[in-house]
Amino acid sequence: MEQRLSSVLTYFNSKLTGQQGETKGSSEPQIGFKVTFVEKLKRIVVKVIGARYLPTDYGTCKAKGYVIKVTIFPSKEKFETKIVKDSWPTINEEFTFNLNVSPKTYDILKGTFVSFTIYAILEETVEEKPQKNTNYLKKFLSDKTEDFIRKNNNRTLRRSSFRNSMKDRRTIGAVTYNLEYKNFTQNLRDDAIGTPDVWRSVKEITSGIQTQPREGKNGCVELTLQYAVSEDGTNDVVEISVTKFRCTLHTMQEHERTKGQLYIKISAFESDEVIQKKKSDKFDPTISLKLEANTATLRANVNNFMLDQVKILIRLLSKNLLGKKTLLGKIEIDKDNPFWKEIVANPSVPITKMVNFE
Repeated sequence: MEQRLSSVLTYFNSKLTGQQGETKGSSEPQIGFKVTFVEKLKRIVVKVIGARYLPTDYGTCKAKGYVIKVTIFPSKEKFETKIVKDSWPTINEEFTFNLNVSPKTYDILKGTFVSFTIYAILEETVEEKPQKNTNYLKKFLSDKTEDFIRKNNNRTLRRSSFRNSMKDRRTIGAVTYNLEYKNFTQNLRDDAIGTPDVWRSVKEITSGIQTQPREGKNGCVELTLQYAVSEDGTNDVVEISVTKFRCTLHTMQEHERTKGQLYIKISAFESDEVIQKKKSDKFDPTISLKLEANTATLRANVNNFMLDQVKILIRLLSKNLLGKKTLLGKIEIDKDNPFWKEIVANPSVPITKMVNFE
């Protein structure tokens, strides 16, 4: 009876806290959770209480549900909650993790933390294609050939289904929580200890590299630049790689309103003439994306005596189904840019930075 009353009070307190936060003007997405630790069993139980202020609109698409992935590190064991439809859901699901640590370890929880990643699942917008009539072909195919085609079609459908399921997800953000003894302030049954109910604002997933400055309103990219000197100075090489893209949730929603796919175009100029250019693969609007190195790397030969006339232009563009292109942001790197001066002063040394689109 006491436990049931406590649960009811916790529920109303969480709603009251949310309302108070709303009156203060806070509308950031939040995740609520509680962690229990049973030391003698080396077991962690994570309870996902719910979430608040989840976004419902993604451009022309609506969120039809939400799911939270719970991962414990360093083991990287993970679980997912059931899909919930409410943008202020009560979830109350528990997940059990067993810690694989050495018996000689003094602090079992050292270096252990739990991560919560929340996704919005968008409404399906792809129409199913009608199946082709294969009765005519069956007359000319053996049973073995027909079985081979059927198996390969099934593999294609599974891969397509997986791609579509990931495509229909939008990462809202993540919360990390360090598992330290000082956080377990409640003594529970069976020698277990627990945290109180914890509510944390969802943070955008980042690459771990500090931006300078914080990512702008148009997003930013992780750039790796390298300058290689030739023997006679007439055949030097500048290499530019875009490895990661990220932006805020609001920026992603602005990108989705263009109703097109995004891509990054890198161009190298010498005396205002294009000497080399490269386009990345197209991708759907997102807050975080890792690009394959070979799809967004440009190498340009330049003359050492013309370095003052060299300029690198990186553009973020959107192209819709009608072929309309929209410029969403750009980065210019020339002789006056500190990034350029740094790579020229340190030849053959790759330098990586996060740079904002303007």
